[in-house]
Amino acid sequence: MDTSTSDSASGCSFPGSACEKLCRRKTIHLTIFSILLFAVINVLVRYTKDSVPVYEVLFLNYGILLLFVIPLMMYFGESIILNTREHVLLMGISGMTNAAAISLFYFGIAHMSVGDVTAIVQTMPVFVGIFGRIFLKEPFDLTDFILAIIAFGGVVLIAQPPFIFRGGYDRVASALTPLAALLSSAMFATTFLITRRLGTLGISSLVIVFYHTVIITTMSAIMTTFLSEDGWVTPPCGTVRYVLASMGLLLCVARCLLMYCYANEESFLVSVLSSNEVVFSYILEFAIIGTAPDPVAMLGAALMVSVSMIVSIKRVRNFAFRCLCRLRERDRQTDQTPSSEDLPRLM
Repeated sequence: MDTSTSDSASGCSFPGSACEKLCRRKTIHLTIFSILLFAVINVLVRYTKDSVPVYEVLFLNYGILLLFVIPLMMYFGESIILNTREHVLLMGISGMTNAAAISLFYFGIAHMSVGDVTAIVQTMPVFVGIFGRIFLKEPFDLTDFILAIIAFGGVVLIAQPPFIFRGGYDRVASALTPLAALLSSAMFATTFLITRRLGTLGISSLVIVFYHTVIITTMSAIMTTFLSEDGWVTPPCGTVRYVLASMGLLLCVARCLLMYCYANEESFLVSVLSSNEVVFSYILEFAIIGTAPDPVAMLGAALMVSVSMIVSIKRVRNFAFRCLCRLRERDRQTDQTPSSEDLPRLM
């Protein structure tokens, strides 16, 4: 066997070494890099909130993203035509929930620590389990309920309501801000479930991104016009304009990388690595804005990230168990002994 070909393909000169393994799992590095980019974008949103209304920032970010999505669709030959009424209905609902989720998330960033808001949004797997039980009749046992209670406790530690913490802490401008972040997490979970359904119907992920971007851009323009106190604001010359332009470009790169990672890596691994966004947000917020994280809030964030990871691991293990049961049932019918090596083929 010619080893030179395999060595050059993996990009490593030491076959069988840890270096080669890292080269083969490049999607892990790309996932972490995309999560880092999202954290940078979130911190920059807070950095520009005093110069440009937050909904106008949202409009500019996704307007720039739309300019990149359209050429990509033309390059890959994707059609924007939805064939059935079900496709149109599900696409419209998922786009509206995604737009509401991102709008609430940006609102939270403008009034609360970026790391705290990101940690609250990380409870999305809990909401996915709850909504999956309600609408899709998926299992939701006592362990899931306990994890949901722990996640709610993490929200309390981050929000620090006055009736528990004697006045809370200064970074929370309103009691509605953590509630908005929690509602954003629920909206993201709803979007995830509907998008998963669209994927099973054969809708391309690029088409979904296109429609979601159009809806988000339209809604952010409406909110800037009617809800912003200052209306539309011309970004001041200098640093702010460069930051706004760079945010749109970073969003394009982060979105494309994350789509690539979901297409080429286990979705479970990508979702677990996404929890690193909380850590990146705290570090970058302190480095760029100078906001030091509150110790109690960081404890709450740790609880919520832990719950998110446990829920993700539990869901994958349950899925693997169901696959193994189907494998044993198939082999029982064919009088074959199931092997654990056959499990990845079903997954």
